Amino acid sequence: MTVPSVSVSESAVRRSAAADPRAERWTHDHDRRDGTVVESSAPGEHLSALTHAGEVELRVTDDRADGAPGADGALVDVVVATATARYASALVVDTAGLADGTRRLLEDRGFAPDPRGAAVRTLDLTTADDGTPTRMLDNPALASLNGAHARFAERRGEIVRYLPDVSVWTGVPVHPTDQDWADVAALLGPGAGFRVDPSAVLPSGWHELEGAGGVQLTGEAVLGDPDSEAVELTPDDVPEMLDLVTRTKPGPFLPRTIELGTYLGIRREGRLVAMAGERLHPPGWTEISAVCTDPGFRGQGLGRRLVLAVAHGIRERGETPMLHAAATNTGAIALYEHLGFRVRDRGAIRFAQVPDRPTV
Repeated sequence: MTVPSVSVSESAVRRSAAADPRAERWTHDHDRRDGTVVESSAPGEHLSALTHAGEVELRVTDDRADGAPGADGALVDVVVATATARYASALVVDTAGLADGTRRLLEDRGFAPDPRGAAVRTLDLTTADDGTPTRMLDNPALASLNGAHARFAERRGEIVRYLPDVSVWTGVPVHPTDQDWADVAALLGPGAGFRVDPSAVLPSGWHELEGAGGVQLTGEAVLGDPDSEAVELTPDDVPEMLDLVTRTKPGPFLPRTIELGTYLGIRREGRLVAMAGERLHPPGWTEISAVCTDPGFRGQGLGRRLVLAVAHGIRERGETPMLHAAATNTGAIALYEHLGFRVRDRGAIRFAQVPDRPTV
């Protein structure tokens, strides 16, 4: 019996080609030959203007050269499952020219008309298990690195992290396999800390990092407010930014963190005394980070003003601001809640550590 050869490809892109012709992307081609699904990396030649940051383009071939049917529901399911595990925001497929049977196959799997065109259909992957549209925030690093921040990614198997001079965040699947744990150890190295899902079962010999828990806050009700005194910081400001971070300890800020988004600062007598900016960027969301004020200028509301100014810029792009805070930093959490952020119930943050001698 001859097994039909069906090719379905997916492309997760940083942004559409129309927005930036240099847009970086990655693809995984799934080919069914002799009943086997094979995944292989490719340079990204499947980039399409249909696809927005964080989305996956699903390409379905109706017919093979020998006339055998090409559309294969099981293979589409493989791509859906893969994209879901990687925290893509949606799958997009151009159904123009496809047979009615293929359209029905896609519709039966949840693909619906998309406002980008009558021939374009999407499968929304943003909804969480409890029905809220915030699944992207369950694994924000993975969603960012497979979308808007793909150019900063370093990968090994299904594990992805930011380049070491950009950010400390690592994206790990919700339910890691033995291979995933081995890839975490190989990519990060002994003693490294990383975020894991609260439900993840650590291998024998692996431990949680004590005192490293945190909370996630979302700003659906935060509109933001521009600030006339705030100035946009540039790479030339990084030495001063690193000095301020060293003295105030808001959390990790590295030499290239500024490349992740817009950073605003307030200067007094030419000196940088407060700053805040953008870090993680899951589809539809942007994290506000590195909020800090020189000890000599605290109590003047500079941090509050900068958070609102950064939030204003996020809102101007049509996105929603969010934050992370250490669970012990009750003062910062209270400030963020006063500004309209709310602690997300599923946002409990858990960190683990690669042992000196991994056992997987």
